[in-house]
Amino acid sequence: MAVCGSCGNRVSELALECARCRAPIGATPEPETAAAALPPPPPRAVVTPVAVALAPPPAPPAPTPPPPPPAREREAVSRTVLIIAAAAALIVVAMITVALIAQDPSGDDDAGGEAAAAGEVAATAEVEVPGTAPDGVDSTGATVGYSAAQLVDGDPSTAWRVEGDAEGDEIVLTLPDARTITAVGIVNGYAKVDEESGDRRYGQNRRVLAATWVFDDGTEATFELEETVEPQVFTLDAPVETTTVRIRLDEVSGPGGRDFTAISELSLTGR
Repeated sequence: MAVCGSCGNRVSELALECARCRAPIGATPEPETAAAALPPPPPRAVVTPVAVALAPPPAPPAPTPPPPPPAREREAVSRTVLIIAAAAALIVVAMITVALIAQDPSGDDDAGGEAAAAGEVAATAEVEVPGTAPDGVDSTGATVGYSAAQLVDGDPSTAWRVEGDAEGDEIVLTLPDARTITAVGIVNGYAKVDEESGDRRYGQNRRVLAATWVFDDGTEATFELEETVEPQVFTLDAPVETTTVRIRLDEVSGPGGRDFTAISELSLTGR
């Protein structure tokens, strides 16, 4: 079999022309005819560049506000604020009060202030006594003195002592300045207990059984005393302003083996 060079139809090898296109068999088609027989190439697509605008990045989400505190927490916070405010107000009032008191030119104390200022004043006094016994010796061999200053030293284990019966004698306390006395006190014998032997000196010496306190304006206060080593304190009927206080020994006990009159302590409460 032969092929038509013009249309490609198959023909017999003995045929002189193509039965379809009548072209002679074996003839080579002209270039123009062959070109015309081929289909035209498809058109090329023209791609036009397109500018694409990029979208801006999304904005971050806004922060979510915290939820309001529960009603009970708000109430607790409110109470705390009120308490702090009240405390601050009290502090301010106290500061103002202190400042006003400090600026008070009168300097006068009220009755409560005077009562609070009352205290022991005998320790500041000079002491005069009718006499003093010589020093003694305790069970350890140590020397023991009996000076008048021991009447106001605040130590009941020490004592003033004089030989014999001191009934009718006076002890004088002189204060550095006038004081208002409201109470008087006494330990009316030798209250010491010997540390070595255990002997109680109170019963071994004479004790004061009654005494009278005499003040500058002539006021007298007489008290009967118990036989005890404990301090005995007496409140005066009315406060007395004085500089000197005389203690008269109205009654004295008999000797208890040692013939000395002894007093361990005298006290004056005043302001």
